[in-house]
Amino acid sequence: MNRGNVKKCLYFGTVALLLCGVGDWLLGYVPLGGEPIVFGFLNSNIVKVPSWFYLTSMALGILSGFGCMAYAPVMVNILGDIGANRHPKMYKVFRFGCVSAPMMFVSFHTACCLAALFMQTAIKAGIDAESVDRAFLIPGTAVLVPFLIWCFIVDIPITIAFMYFVWKGTMKLPKVAVFMSPLGFSFLTKIIYAVLIAIGLEQYAFLAGCGESWGHALMCLAFWKSYRTYRDEK
Repeated sequence: MNRGNVKKCLYFGTVALLLCGVGDWLLGYVPLGGEPIVFGFLNSNIVKVPSWFYLTSMALGILSGFGCMAYAPVMVNILGDIGANRHPKMYKVFRFGCVSAPMMFVSFHTACCLAALFMQTAIKAGIDAESVDRAFLIPGTAVLVPFLIWCFIVDIPITIAFMYFVWKGTMKLPKVAVFMSPLGFSFLTKIIYAVLIAIGLEQYAFLAGCGESWGHALMCLAFWKSYRTYRDEK
């Protein structure tokens, strides 16, 4: 692989997934209070959220899909170059997650944003929260839950395989780099979320929703560091 192309792909992935995290903020922001909708995923106060929040979040989610398309094959090739395919099971697990990631990001953000927009529109039209909940409970759940499951089907194998290669020393990164992964960094942001709630800053807790997206962004940087280390040693 050409070093310049590798750098461009991984840096583009980093920027795209950092922006996706911003999209997570826009999607996750809901004013406090209101009546719960669709098992509490949202509440009736989404009527106060500017609609462009959801439209922008959807656009950034689509951008993240292109970011994944750029970095996913590069990551798989880097693992092959540094000898990670000597662990064929973990190599295949990581490759499976990477192949699935681009479509997951696009579809998940699109589904969530459209669902929020539809429910927001119904409330703005004057339908009470209880009626909106009854109307959207089944279709909303049918849309959101499968994509949420798909999100974990992608992130769990990527995270496990990445942590494995870091811990085994295959990528020649410090052990703390295990947190530079989708669920690794998500774990850290969950701690931040709990702290914000505990100290009474619940209104800012949505800012911890970027964990998974920023974990992908940090993983791009981790791969770039690993790639440079191996190239410099040759």
